[in-house]
Amino acid sequence: MKSLIKIYGKYIGVTWLIVLLLFMANMMFLMWLGLERVAGARNIQFRDLSNLENIIFEEGADQPVIGEEGERYLAEKGYEFLFVLNDGGDVLTSWNQPEGFPDHYTAGEIAAFSRWYLYDYPVKVWRSDKGLLVAGGKKGSVWKHGMEYSMDFINHLGSYIRIFISINLLIILLTVFFLGYRYYQSLLPLSKGILALSANRKIHLTEKGVTSELARQINKTSDVLEQQRKALEKRDEARTEWIAGVSHDIRTPLSMIMGYADELEQSEHLEKEERNKAAVIKGQSLKIRQLIEDLNLTSKLEYHMQPLRICPFYPAALLRKLAAEMINEGLPEQYELNLTIQREMEAVRAEGDEELIARAVRNLMNNSIRHNPGGCRIFVEGRVEKDFYLIQTEDNGPGIPENIIRGLLEEKQGTDKKPHIMGLRIVKQIVLAHKGGFEITKRGCCVKLWFPIDYHVPFQDRKHREI
Repeated sequence: MKSLIKIYGKYIGVTWLIVLLLFMANMMFLMWLGLERVAGARNIQFRDLSNLENIIFEEGADQPVIGEEGERYLAEKGYEFLFVLNDGGDVLTSWNQPEGFPDHYTAGEIAAFSRWYLYDYPVKVWRSDKGLLVAGGKKGSVWKHGMEYSMDFINHLGSYIRIFISINLLIILLTVFFLGYRYYQSLLPLSKGILALSANRKIHLTEKGVTSELARQINKTSDVLEQQRKALEKRDEARTEWIAGVSHDIRTPLSMIMGYADELEQSEHLEKEERNKAAVIKGQSLKIRQLIEDLNLTSKLEYHMQPLRICPFYPAALLRKLAAEMINEGLPEQYELNLTIQREMEAVRAEGDEELIARAVRNLMNNSIRHNPGGCRIFVEGRVEKDFYLIQTEDNGPGIPENIIRGLLEEKQGTDKKPHIMGLRIVKQIVLAHKGGFEITKRGCCVKLWFPIDYHVPFQDRKHREI
């Protein structure tokens, strides 16, 4: 929380500093503009009238005379009239003086028009040895209000204001962009760090700048997660090794039980009932051995400890082999096995762990037998779809119960309360280990397995429901 307040405080401080600097820059610009205009106007006034004095006063003349050169100069400079006053306020000479102007001005009148206007004419005055020069401009050509500005400037004042505002907005936008980019650069490592944490990768951010506190907290979180990850890996490895050890230790006594049970089943010295009990013991021992093997395999697949023996093989030949095994091992008469292989699949030479794929298909066929004790028809199909070959098993029994399918879904979501789904779970793990797809359809009666023909091509661009 303190780090966020620190970032917020720095952002507010920088914003106020920029506002203050921009305000000072605007004030300095306006002051410069006003002084420059006033100074420029006065310089033009004094320069014009001083030149006019040199032109209109002839050497040796008692009174100022305005010749043709002086009139031409006045017209070029935009003056409307000019007259010269003596110290008593009398007009000594004039040029183009408007009608109604008096020939005598009092000291108050001279003081008034020298600062403001003479009958709405803006005037400029210049003191010389032979009198006071009074030059007037056009009505409405100069705006006077303490300072003098040309009407051209006043008329264009709106444009100047728009330009002034545009420059200020441009400065603000550039500043906002610059600050935003600075903060983006500061927050970018934090974003990458959070993404790395979500991907369970160890990170270490540089702890400097305004985001140093947040970077420090993310680094601490990364260290904690790394410790937890190592602890989980150690626990999972220990559990896998324990399962493998138990499987190894139980194999020998289980083999002895199965061997003695088989001898008792075949013994002619025992009654039929005792031999049947021995057969049950042998059958249950086989189930225990199968469960132990399944437990060992699913543990290794879950923690990626089961290496895939990738090699080329023919899926069509594999399906024929599995179907023949099931029939040769003595398929009960209440079951019927139908195998269909698409013609295109006959020539498919795929890559994968043939033994594991055979284990997955065998589990599905055995499930149809195990869960349909009254008998059923089992359909096995193999076909090609784009870059994948499909193995589908289906039966006409009641199908996989809804709670079993839900258990597979909840297993993916991390739910702990699940029914016994060891066989289907191994099938799913084998398919996913081969980068394939797994789908249950027709109310649990049909299971589809997709395998990439090339193991190195991931399962993608296919509409399926992975469970």
